[in-house]
Amino acid sequence: MFDEKRGNLIAMVSLPRYWTMRIIDSPKVQHNQLKDGYKAIQIHQAQEFFRIQFSHLVSKPTLSSEENRHLQAVLWEIFCSASDMRQRALAGLCLRCYVSERILIACKTIPHICKAEIEKPFSYIDLLPFVLNDNGRELVILDSESHTQLILNRDGTTRAIAKGGEFFSVEILRTFNPNLSSSESLDNWTWRLTQQNQSLRLFLWEFGVRTPSNWALLCRHIPRSLEPRLEKGDHEIVEVFHAVYRRDRRKSQEKGRCSEPTLKQLQEMLDLLQQRNIIMSSCKGLIYHFQRIAEILRQDTLYKKTGSPKTIPTELFDTSTNDYAPNRELPYHIDPDPEDIELEQLQGICNALFENVLYQAIAEVISQHIEYLRKSKGYSSYAEQFHNGLQIYYQGNMSLGEIAKLWEIPWSKARRIFKLESLLENVQYRTEEKFLEEICKTPTIPRLATISSDPDYLKTVAEEIRDYAFKKTFQNAYAEIQSGKKKTKTSLFAQMISRYINDTIKNAA
Repeated sequence: MFDEKRGNLIAMVSLPRYWTMRIIDSPKVQHNQLKDGYKAIQIHQAQEFFRIQFSHLVSKPTLSSEENRHLQAVLWEIFCSASDMRQRALAGLCLRCYVSERILIACKTIPHICKAEIEKPFSYIDLLPFVLNDNGRELVILDSESHTQLILNRDGTTRAIAKGGEFFSVEILRTFNPNLSSSESLDNWTWRLTQQNQSLRLFLWEFGVRTPSNWALLCRHIPRSLEPRLEKGDHEIVEVFHAVYRRDRRKSQEKGRCSEPTLKQLQEMLDLLQQRNIIMSSCKGLIYHFQRIAEILRQDTLYKKTGSPKTIPTELFDTSTNDYAPNRELPYHIDPDPEDIELEQLQGICNALFENVLYQAIAEVISQHIEYLRKSKGYSSYAEQFHNGLQIYYQGNMSLGEIAKLWEIPWSKARRIFKLESLLENVQYRTEEKFLEEICKTPTIPRLATISSDPDYLKTVAEEIRDYAFKKTFQNAYAEIQSGKKKTKTSLFAQMISRYINDTIKNAA
């Protein structure tokens, strides 16, 4: 069914994968080594749902890859769109069973990819708890925004899964879309997301595994926090590296580990530095500076990911040859593609831009809403009171009902004046839109300059922004206005509303 070493899907797929789930189990000790650590269990709810929905397939022992892809698209559509929540949850359960095997295979494969000449410091059993955390006991759906995992109770009610306790299998389904690409199968998507799982990657970092090469590190931009550790001219050295090396890597669409710059590339970099009045006598001297800067970036990266700096250079100076040689104590690592580096940079840009863009969106939407009130026959008299109303709602911690009593109007009228959910939706939309506009202007991600000619990349960036903005503030902001309890509003949205109102009052004084 699968070639574990190559990770490729072979033509025929076993039908029981849709109701057989791989779950964590106690490992066994054989010949002084841990074995297993997992088991396969039959999920009867999934099997019965599959038998009813796809009775024409049940008698078939296997499916062709085309049949399998079509089946997954149907199950995914039910999981995302069916009106019956139980049907959605059961379709998702079948897909969760299916991906569990691929997650297991990925965990078994990763130690082989990372193996070094020394004995492996970990096994696949160490990786399972990070990604194989679904036991198939709960029925799970996604909320209307496809952001939050919800457990479907027996009485038809739902409850949100606590942050940090989400099922990784459901996260795979949440981010998968069989309609976006005919070449991206669910198996490949599961493989990719398992490798990129943040908890698993942090675990690997603890062992120095998958430590990026110097050349991959230099493809990134230097954070401001590292400026005190840099020497004069280091920024220019990194900039010419980007201008030449990153340009050529993207142009050649090279994948895998970043190789050392060629002599031609190094000479072009030396020429560019000379134009900036930075003179170096040789390519070897330039490589020395690259090695030095990369090590600073490495220590910073390790500190951010693990909480403590570790000295794990990928190359060591060999006195016998008077040159650098690969560090043989490190496992082999495939460097991220330029697109992955750019998306990582995108997150940094988002952090720097977010509050400013959110503030602008709030100011714009509130101004539009006040203008709407002014032109409305029934609510024009409340246009001038709207700022004050927002202030006592977000800062004075008053409910709409209390504001209605204060203004001596029915609660339903206060609700129509404020339109809080609509206001929040408009701010969310404008924040995402303005974010994309600002990011497209940034000079630090070259590919964004031609984003309009690459709709798939645009869609990826837009989805990153939407997910980032929702988690950063809008998820909490929606919860605040939907909660019936009288609580102090502390979301970033509430803080920015308060700041905007205070600035407005100050400017008016």
